[in-house]
Amino acid sequence: MLMAAMLLLAAGAPLASAASPAPVATVPAEIDRHYRDYNFVNAFSTRGERTMIAAGRAPSEPRLGRIARAMRRIAERIDDIDPGMVIGTRSASPETAMRADLVRIASWQTGKGGDEAWATLDVSTLDRGTNVILVGKFDEVAGGESPPSIEAILAATPSRGPEIHTTEVHHWIRTDGTWRRAAATLHFIAN
Repeated sequence: MLMAAMLLLAAGAPLASAASPAPVATVPAEIDRHYRDYNFVNAFSTRGERTMIAAGRAPSEPRLGRIARAMRRIAERIDDIDPGMVIGTRSASPETAMRADLVRIASWQTGKGGDEAWATLDVSTLDRGTNVILVGKFDEVAGGESPPSIEAILAATPSRGPEIHTTEVHHWIRTDGTWRRAAATLHFIAN
């Protein structure tokens, strides 16, 4: 417990006594959209398709075009840890290309000024079989204009759903009215 508290302090996250968790309903709409985009990308494309998009290849079908646009929105909202370290342009988030999971916001905490916040996420791994089922249900579950909720995505998975759960903490900062997420995250491998 002491080690977890030290990690949170080192990352700048508030302890429970510093700021109380807000109901998930108070999450700003643009951050809710960020996580909807994240789940949309991971649920309705394969890792190979995301890697192809991240490499800059043009999507070959409308589904992948929507995935590519969502990947760009995600990448635009995440601040690099050390911009300029890697030469070349980045058209899509490598985070979405390499990961295969779904996230649900478990809590949202804002700092005293309201321009800094931490999202605690329940993260569920997305196995290949479940991913393929979701890609096959794209039109049914994600055919609308906006990305579906995590509840709608999970309802379309096999009854047992994702089995491995971890916790992540994402740090957000609002600058000039726009929320941006730090690329560095805290990962807790056991709940």
